[in-house]
Amino acid sequence: MQQRWKYLLSAAIAMAIFFPACNKSEFSKDEPLPEEFSPSIYISSQNQFVYALNPSNGNKKWECNVGGNVSATPLLHQGNLYVAAGNGVLYKIDPDRGSILAEVRFPSFSLATPVGDGGLIYLGSGDSLYALDANTLEKRWQHGAGSAIVSSPALHNNMIIYGNNNGQIYALNKADGLHLWTYDAGVNNSFRTTPAVKGDFVYAGSNSGTLFALNSHTGTEEWTYTTDGALQSSPIAYGGNVIFGSDNYKLYCIDSASAQPRWIISTGDRIVSSPYAYEQVIFVGSYDFNLYAIHIIDGNIQWKYRTNALIKSSPIVYKNKVYFGSYDKYLYALDVATGTLAWKHNINGLIECSPVVNEPEGLTVHPSVSGMAKY
Repeated sequence: MQQRWKYLLSAAIAMAIFFPACNKSEFSKDEPLPEEFSPSIYISSQNQFVYALNPSNGNKKWECNVGGNVSATPLLHQGNLYVAAGNGVLYKIDPDRGSILAEVRFPSFSLATPVGDGGLIYLGSGDSLYALDANTLEKRWQHGAGSAIVSSPALHNNMIIYGNNNGQIYALNKADGLHLWTYDAGVNNSFRTTPAVKGDFVYAGSNSGTLFALNSHTGTEEWTYTTDGALQSSPIAYGGNVIFGSDNYKLYCIDSASAQPRWIISTGDRIVSSPYAYEQVIFVGSYDFNLYAIHIIDGNIQWKYRTNALIKSSPIVYKNKVYFGSYDKYLYALDVATGTLAWKHNINGLIECSPVVNEPEGLTVHPSVSGMAKY
């Protein structure tokens, strides 16, 4: 036993000679590797959850319970995700991790799709438009509209423009809420669509079936175009055209100068989904369960894809895929050229809101139902 102890001691001394003791200061610090984030598509539904999915394959990244059903489209702004829920709360969410960063409760449970500009977030709640600090969600100003606001406002230069349920369209200074002009279409009209602003014109559709074209500087009426169905589909202004759907089962393409139709196509049911323009194709959903791809020049249907329920969600296009939700509870990704299914993901709730896409580098894609849309 003593000889074995002497042997172990000799071995330890030898190791000390040939392998000097390590100095801890020679090691680098055990710091965590930097997080790497990839593009995400965000969607919610009537199941009180917000989801982040991989836009390439539909795999879920995270989910966040917001305590209320979500009909309003999420907003991506200054590196944060803002979600207006049916419980009357606006949530600020980390788009990469799905954690809630801040929240603010409103007196009305009716929250419209928010928009963002600089350090402010704007959204309608009840009969008022609110401007909030994008960081803290504290109120900066409030404008009383006298009637419910259910659609997203639109941003244009120094203005924010929105309509209410009592037939008025307002233009305010977006910095301080100062009133600039009001257009009154009469009590027979209710504006439930997001205005589209292009150059000197504001386009807004009402439940009377009329599309109004207003001067963006003064609010004076330039022309109107009347259909025989309520307009719940927000218009887009694209390539000298104004494109919108109607409850009369039709999609309209109206020349923005002459106010005459270039083409009108019929679907099998009402169109509440807002059209989305990508290159020379218009994408729009219908209550007839189909998503349509329509050529902008002649109105020819390039393809259509049938889901298992009505489509109220407005589509977006990102990297050659068109994304949209259906009442069959699936978020779909289709090839833009052929309409073939790339993937679909069941999020266990009726989908009324529309998807948005975010890239870590800062690129965002919002649907036409949002005042943040490109057209």
